[in-house]
Amino acid sequence: MINVLEYIRSRRKPAGFTPTGETKLLYLDMMEKAFGAYDPVQLEARLPCTEHGRLDDLQAYSRITSILGVLIANGRYKELQPLWERMMDACCRQFPQTSGDQMVDFSVKEVMLAYEAMKEHVPEERSRSWLDELKKIDPERNYYYVIRAPEDERRMHNINIYNMAGEWLRERAGLTETTGYFSRHWPVQLRLFDANGMYMDPNCPILYDLATRCQIQLLLGFGYRGEFYPALDRLLQQGGLCTLLLQSAAFELPYGGRSNQYLFNEALIAANCEYEAVRYARLGDHATAGAFKRSARLAARSVRRWLELDPPRHIKNGFPPGSKFGTEFYGYYDKYMATLGSFIYIAFLFADDTIEEQPCPAETGGYVWETSPAFHKIVANAGGYSVQLDTKADPHYDATGFGRIHKAGVPTELALSGPCPGDPQYVLPDGVPAQSLAIGPGWIAQQGQVTYLAELSEELEHKLSSISQEEDRVEFKVRYTGEALHQGALIEHYVLDKNGVRYMAEREEAGPLFMRVPLFSSNGTHTSLVDITDIRDHADSSCEFSHQATVKIPRWVYKVEFDGEPLLDSTARGNRNGLYTVLELQGRSSLRIQLSLGEDTE
Repeated sequence: MINVLEYIRSRRKPAGFTPTGETKLLYLDMMEKAFGAYDPVQLEARLPCTEHGRLDDLQAYSRITSILGVLIANGRYKELQPLWERMMDACCRQFPQTSGDQMVDFSVKEVMLAYEAMKEHVPEERSRSWLDELKKIDPERNYYYVIRAPEDERRMHNINIYNMAGEWLRERAGLTETTGYFSRHWPVQLRLFDANGMYMDPNCPILYDLATRCQIQLLLGFGYRGEFYPALDRLLQQGGLCTLLLQSAAFELPYGGRSNQYLFNEALIAANCEYEAVRYARLGDHATAGAFKRSARLAARSVRRWLELDPPRHIKNGFPPGSKFGTEFYGYYDKYMATLGSFIYIAFLFADDTIEEQPCPAETGGYVWETSPAFHKIVANAGGYSVQLDTKADPHYDATGFGRIHKAGVPTELALSGPCPGDPQYVLPDGVPAQSLAIGPGWIAQQGQVTYLAELSEELEHKLSSISQEEDRVEFKVRYTGEALHQGALIEHYVLDKNGVRYMAEREEAGPLFMRVPLFSSNGTHTSLVDITDIRDHADSSCEFSHQATVKIPRWVYKVEFDGEPLLDSTARGNRNGLYTVLELQGRSSLRIQLSLGEDTE
């Protein structure tokens, strides 16, 4: 791993660097956008008719309750305080009456945060009634993810940490004592961090690393200094540096696994980076503090375009929320729209507007970095571009190989923000075929059919080789081996600079090579214009490639330059962001392409 602190301190401010000008009010504005997706009349109608009635969706409703309480405490939606108090009544009553339901594990933290924000703004009698109900919570009875027997240790994952955050907030309010509960659970949880301080939830989805670290921030940020504080603080510091390196040139979270591409992903970047900014400011490291602060604000701004749609979206596509395009069964609008507000509140809690912004790695670039094998990701950034690779993808969510190219300021779905999975565990429209698809090569396998790198996973081994890591240019190779490749390795060669991304694939074994390049078709709001031209006929004889594919949406263009005769497969494939057609190429033992993104000046 590169020394991130030395890297940050050595970087110069780019020409024309200007602060975002954003204050922590940005986060309240985002919470207000999230809450604006809900109709107060409907929220009232969802309340139980009796004291023993139950909410239809405790997890979603508690998050809506939380963000409304925070907004009221900060002077917004004050006219809805009577409704909010009734919402709190319903949530608090339901917790001690519920068992065997993980919704409680998530929800106690939400209600406690709302209580913390509003406790000075409600009558003492009302507040006391909530605390009386919250004091009745018994983790053994009311939480689902609890170690009750040794075999339960195997099923501990991120949800248990949510309930521990709730328990700590209950202790702060004088409602419980956490020493015994923490002593039983934290030793198990601490084993689930890798050497970089990243949390390894089952199958290591990239989102659940960050989401889990942000829940731990709540414990430490709200004063936990018990037995496990030193280890947790050290892991947060390690993991925070990974957050900086993994953020793309368009300021988004990496793809990979469950719950990806929702807007709350970037809310968690903001939450984590605001917390770490305060850490480094306290240490007197103003360059690193400023880099974290800027990373946070840029991450939050990166998703605003989806909040400006009507209705605001909770995932990064423009299809109607009712279509559930790109969402898992649990990623429905009612829950994950509120989740954006809930998680961006963590950023608001820790934000310090007095910290001066400094350039962050996502915009300065000049590095290639690989996660631990558990997460099997490679990221590189230079010249305003970033790429992401998955070397051992989960086919339910991703595909192996070159799965992302981002450029600062350009819509992230225009080139590719994540691969298309072969066996998607999220919703795609009827008639859209499932196919493992990334930018990358294929070859003729022993059985005579074409096998693509994107289709493989556990059958592969790889080695990353960095050739150069300069501020404006990064060059590296990835060498894949495995039974599917016979005796010859597959080598990918990447160069990133201000002109874009040059990519070449070659086989050590003789035989034809094929390549697929997804081309954006639609995100539900915009439909592209795709054109393929022979650029050898142009007056400029300096063209290095024979053909060019252009993909245009209003204002922006994506260009793919290549050699040889292309085939455009117009059958739509899908990922979370939209629909893509496929450019298919064929060569001898190697193929090369040049990829670039920018404004459409024609």
